[in-house]
Amino acid sequence: MALQPKIIACGKSVAAFSMAVRFLTGPAVIAATAISVGVRGVLLRIAIVQAALPQGIVPFVFAKEYNCHPDILSTAFNT
Repeated sequence: MALQPKIIACGKSVAAFSMAVRFLTGPAVIAATAISVGVRGVLLRIAIVQAALPQGIVPFVFAKEYNCHPDILSTAFNT
């Protein structure tokens, strides 16, 4: 990620989409899924927060290794 020449390497629109998916859609899907299987209370809140946290570095390493949009993935990590 530090090798990227700019903080937002893939453009503002892709970065905005990435942020929306990461911080809005991800937690919403986890909340709906957790509620549907009966998770409630503190455990539900923890699941929602974890869904909004940054991903690990391993997906970026694989994207860089296989040249599968590492710039978009690094922007998703930085947002």
